[in-house]
Amino acid sequence: MEKIIWIFPLVFIFHDMEEIIGIGIFLDKNKEWLEKKYPKWIAPYKSFSTAGLAVAVYEELIICLLLCLITYITRSEIMSYVWLGSFIGCDLHFVIHIIQSVAIRKYIPAVITSIVCLPISTWLIVLCFQTFPKITILTIVFLLFGIVLVGINLKYAQKLIGWFTQKFHY
Repeated sequence: MEKIIWIFPLVFIFHDMEEIIGIGIFLDKNKEWLEKKYPKWIAPYKSFSTAGLAVAVYEELIICLLLCLITYITRSEIMSYVWLGSFIGCDLHFVIHIIQSVAIRKYIPAVITSIVCLPISTWLIVLCFQTFPKITILTIVFLLFGIVLVGINLKYAQKLIGWFTQKFHY
């Protein structure tokens, strides 16, 4: 698992670069259509800027790197479960982007790297599970904690996009 730890931030940043580069253009071209057809989906992007997204991605990357570093340095079984849960959360994020793209029947920035990263990260997750001697309640609790951590931070990142955009008038 040690060798796999650092692939997480690489996969993350590879994926998020597509989002940073393309989401502003995508929203400019499709905002009215999305507001009519998918108002709940577009709601978090009401106060959006590419710079705001970049700040949010940077915050997520810092957390990802810290999680990897702590897991690597401590070699803690519990941290390994939290790390793996977070990686699973990232994997689920890829699935969500693919579902979004299929649902709206359009390319959305992030779907190409989601399609590329999903099989790779899923394979790495399976490899990690094979290193665990057995799955216990403790394993499941800390895996779920890692997944929830990603979900909570994603919601925070969306708020950070809005805050940064409004604060700096982008």
